[in-house]
Amino acid sequence: MMSPRVRFTDALGLVAAMVGAACGDQANQSNCHGVCGEGTRCEAGRCIAVAPPTAASDPAADEGKRGRKNKGRARAGEADGESAAAPSYQPVSDRHIPAYDAKATTVLGDAGSERLADEVVRRELRGLEPAFNRCIADAVAGGVTVGGGRVDFVFGLTASGKVDGVNAKAPAAIREAGIVPCLRKVIFDHRFPRYDGPPMGVDYSFEVD
Repeated sequence: MMSPRVRFTDALGLVAAMVGAACGDQANQSNCHGVCGEGTRCEAGRCIAVAPPTAASDPAADEGKRGRKNKGRARAGEADGESAAAPSYQPVSDRHIPAYDAKATTVLGDAGSERLADEVVRRELRGLEPAFNRCIADAVAGGVTVGGGRVDFVFGLTASGKVDGVNAKAPAAIREAGIVPCLRKVIFDHRFPRYDGPPMGVDYSFEVD
């Protein structure tokens, strides 16, 4: 919707054109013989519209309004700046995930001698890569800068395919980003294929670019 000022200007232009045409036949006369109505003046035989005087504005009031608007914008800008500067990322908790102890004593019982083949373990870990990437993407989306480097995992597997502990080593740039707990949880929550054999340890590494 147009403002009242714009609507008024358009209407005033239309009135000026109509009155000018009505007096066109008397262009050689020195005046318009009183046919020009209120809001117009006679000039060279033509009725010319005169814009009404605008109400004088109060400079102090205008300044006050601008000041209030500017303060509002400043407060909004400060709030936006604070929210942009403060990361909103909440790291995943991995307190329930035990560390892997390769030297722990295990009771073999009736377990067989099988172990998961390397290609099977690699296939399972490749399937976890999208989840690893989500850990990184969530941190970045939360305003955290994630540095590069290599993350090394050592974790244990039981015959049921359950992970019984995860160790992770990463450079400071990755640890300080808070994503290591999320990466550990991805591995701990995954269920690997069953096998008939004793617990086994797995070493795994990947690069964060």
